[in-house]
Amino acid sequence: MFFISDRRENPFRLAILISALAFIIAPCRAAFADAPVRARAVFIGDIMAHDQQLESAKRGASWDFSPQFRRVRPLFYDSLAVGNLETVFAGEKRGYAGYPSFNTPDELAGSLADLGIRVLTLSTNHILDRGVSGAARTISVLDNAGISWTGLGHGDVAPNDALLIDYGGLKWAFVNYCYGSNAPLPEYNSSDDVHLNVISQNAVAEGLRKAQNTSPDVIVACFHWGSEYSLVPSEEQRRMAAFSIENGASLVIGTHPHVLQTVEIASSDRGPALVAYSLGNFVSFQRTLPRERSVVLAIDVEKMPHESARLARVSIAPVAVSATKHKSRRLVEVVYGGTSPIFNHSGLAAAELRRARLAGERVLEYLGAAKTPEADGFYVLWDASSPDKLPMPRSKTLE
Repeated sequence: MFFISDRRENPFRLAILISALAFIIAPCRAAFADAPVRARAVFIGDIMAHDQQLESAKRGASWDFSPQFRRVRPLFYDSLAVGNLETVFAGEKRGYAGYPSFNTPDELAGSLADLGIRVLTLSTNHILDRGVSGAARTISVLDNAGISWTGLGHGDVAPNDALLIDYGGLKWAFVNYCYGSNAPLPEYNSSDDVHLNVISQNAVAEGLRKAQNTSPDVIVACFHWGSEYSLVPSEEQRRMAAFSIENGASLVIGTHPHVLQTVEIASSDRGPALVAYSLGNFVSFQRTLPRERSVVLAIDVEKMPHESARLARVSIAPVAVSATKHKSRRLVEVVYGGTSPIFNHSGLAAAELRRARLAGERVLEYLGAAKTPEADGFYVLWDASSPDKLPMPRSKTLE
């Protein structure tokens, strides 16, 4: 039954009600306007695809790389995830292969997107393994997978250009450079060609200027550099890291050595900056210790209203690559190496879990992280609440 009232609202009472609501809401709006914006980016090292990984991903006539990452998915929740692609997607007709001339099925791009990877750096010594056409096709595959990229000049992207990503209420600008290529560098005469961003002071300065012109909150300089398998950053790495920070970068992220190198907090005129000289291998089939162990590096950035963004926290989650066989089938998986209970270890052999946790202990000691994890599985390296408490490595070796 419906009742219809002929009572009319008193305009004066309605005006009082609106004024009262505005009085109540105004402080809430002011408090919200004064609240800081905080966002997280996570970085992983080399994403490789050796023959054994291809074997693990083979599914009849198709490929599925997602099982290789299933155990570490929680590390990528609610973050801007960035990785380094150390292979190409040149297509099936070119022949799939691992080292020394990589070419991987396109399905890897889909699996990385499904994991949460949003940005891939492409300026590596392997991006030209299958020539300019292979590099150009790699770009197309990533575009179709919804993954942004940086490190190359191609199409509308000029050489040494910056990639701008809006995430978490902040603007992140990325530049990416490599020491060189395993293949001869091609000529770059038009947008149809591919330009590899090669490290030089002029090129890096140009990229950082372009990044600053986008008015970002955070500038990230990513380098493929250093000596393979060396735990110690070279003088050139240190020099270029300092140069990047002096020219606007707040984060310097390194790859290529295939092993972890130190993570340092540096000073800049904008506040603390971070340098991670090498993140090692996120996934590969390099089994020689310590190439199978790495970290997911989490960077929390905070911005107060009317202020510049600042580094708020640096933390790491140790990971290791497990390689086993099950019913004559090879299994390659990235496994969490910490002690947080939120990760899926179902079906993982007890010996493999012990091996991953031992690797994780070595990583935490080597980088000087906290001894107990946070609720999200990450271990704190540095926090702005104690800015002078810098990472203090407790070991000089990863083995």
